[in-house]
Amino acid sequence: MSSLWEQRAARNESLFREVNENIARLEERHGGTTAEPVFLCECANADCTERLPVGPDVYTRVREQPRQFMVIPGHEDPRVEEVVETHRDYLVVAKTGAAGHVAEQTQPHRRA
Repeated sequence: MSSLWEQRAARNESLFREVNENIARLEERHGGTTAEPVFLCECANADCTERLPVGPDVYTRVREQPRQFMVIPGHEDPRVEEVVETHRDYLVVAKTGAAGHVAEQTQPHRRA
């Protein structure tokens, strides 16, 4: 497997992370207008639009580690990540190798 493929996968996942960061900021700014925020699966598949059933507290906890992402079960890729938490409706994965480095470099800085 090439390092280039790992980097591309991590960039796709980082894009979803950025979208989720924007969702979290809107929720904070508008006082949680919905019963539960709608976060997107942060897997490497650029076409994935699955929604994650997680609350803002889980999202914030996962975001504390720049290599961590949330994915729907079955969307994890052992070539670039390892599962660090298993839940019924979602997994928390940590990027490894080149993908981990890209994840750290692309971690958005949270603005309240």
